[in-house]
Amino acid sequence: MNYDDELRMRPTRLNGDVAGPNDYVVIWRGITVGRILQQPGTPTGKPNWFWGVNLPGQPQPAAHRGICSDIEECKRRFKVVWSGVRAGLSDDAIDAARRAEERAGDRPKWPGTKRS
Repeated sequence: MNYDDELRMRPTRLNGDVAGPNDYVVIWRGITVGRILQQPGTPTGKPNWFWGVNLPGQPQPAAHRGICSDIEECKRRFKVVWSGVRAGLSDDAIDAARRAEERAGDRPKWPGTKRS
């Protein structure tokens, strides 16, 4: 894997604060391309980890997200979907995603949250 194509995870921040334990955004080339998080309140014994690949400014097809029993399975599924998305990205699409993320930077990430 080329260094420029490496995926990194970091804790999700909402309005500058860490969203919670086991809640991560996935970063590629400085662009947030998805999220992996443990969903609180899920009944015991049910899969409670969510993963989703989403390029800024693009709709997210249903096949680009799912629920798993653990974080490692989320990472595996994320990488499979991301490799397909990445293979189809043009330089123009990457630039558009970067601009969309920059425009969204000062907006709250979730409904009902205040701007910092």
